[in-house]
Amino acid sequence: MNKSLQTLLEDESEWKTSMENKTQQLQQAVSQILRQMNLPDLGTITPASASPLQPSTEQTTQAKYVSEQSPPLRQPPRMDMTREASPESGGQAQADEDVLVATPMASLFEVTKLRNLRSNVQTRANQRSRTALQEDFVSQGRVSLADAEDLFGRFCVSLNQYLWGGIALLHDNLTAVRESSSLLLAAILAVTALHVPGKEQIFDVAYAEFLALVSESMFDRYHNLDDLRAFCIGAFWLSDVSCMISKALLWFRYFAYAVLGKLSGHAVRIATELNLHQSFSKAIRGHGDHIERARLWYFLYVCDHHFSIAYGRPPVIHEDATISCHETFLQVRGITQADWRLHSQIAIFRILSRIYLNFGSDSEKPLSEDDFDAIRGFNADLDAWRTKWEPRLGIYPTDSKKTSRFIS
Repeated sequence: MNKSLQTLLEDESEWKTSMENKTQQLQQAVSQILRQMNLPDLGTITPASASPLQPSTEQTTQAKYVSEQSPPLRQPPRMDMTREASPESGGQAQADEDVLVATPMASLFEVTKLRNLRSNVQTRANQRSRTALQEDFVSQGRVSLADAEDLFGRFCVSLNQYLWGGIALLHDNLTAVRESSSLLLAAILAVTALHVPGKEQIFDVAYAEFLALVSESMFDRYHNLDDLRAFCIGAFWLSDVSCMISKALLWFRYFAYAVLGKLSGHAVRIATELNLHQSFSKAIRGHGDHIERARLWYFLYVCDHHFSIAYGRPPVIHEDATISCHETFLQVRGITQADWRLHSQIAIFRILSRIYLNFGSDSEKPLSEDDFDAIRGFNADLDAWRTKWEPRLGIYPTDSKKTSRFIS
């Protein structure tokens, strides 16, 4: 009996020691997270009913000294988390259980009551729209509003038409672009300034802003469709301009090569997080709100294949029913000539994808007799593509006078 009691006491002591160690580890992890997020220490956090903490005199003095001694810098993006990263509690029954939660992030909200760990995606999007006009580089005066309006008009009339009839842009005014996406604003102004003589200084500013925003987007959980359009515009127009950067942007050279080469893949990843790959089936079933999303997914498919197959790299988007049955989308109400032009590119990239899969990426591999037979078959496919799509496309109606006037 005494031996059993002694064993129980030893087991209880060992369990308490283990719990104390785990609790201490959890407290240290929480303190480290709070320091990384520039939040007050765990011991100073007030209950939800108390007033918010005011900064201490020492903190205020230090902040004032830093602001006076240091030049203004671009603020890093906030590490907001979506609801998926911070799930709701499992209910009252679970809360009543007297157990230590095993997952630190699951208990962090309960311990600290930090509301910003459960920020709402829609609320974040609304805040972004409200503050965009006050925070972009036009509002900051780095590019004048008159120059921005002029370049936006040039882009709409001319350059935008080269991407299959203007499918890359929905907005018809600069204010709507600025409210929707600073990335799209920077991409449009950089691309247009690159093509207009005498706008080199604006190009330097817009291009640097574009690269900075792309870098920040890697860690941002919140994106919209216009951000994806900005990635595509940048990939098509800015992928080969790093060697043209002025002296003010020489330090961006290597970073530009790294970022711009990954724009299409980065855009595809974000698009799948937004479930754009599921919009085709919903659009053909009559969900009008998914037509533009499906259209953008096809735009990304062309962008992805354009910057992969041509350079001997495998594409990210693989062929599924959305791609093999892409012509079904052309029967949806609201389809334009731009959609026909875009889908002609999907059709030819399907052929080029089969060619890539057949021959692989080894350009030095000798051809066999079977390879020559495959080449003849692919040549026939390309001829059939031309015969099928040329009558459907015709001549795209553009105002050549306006185009030449804006480009010159």
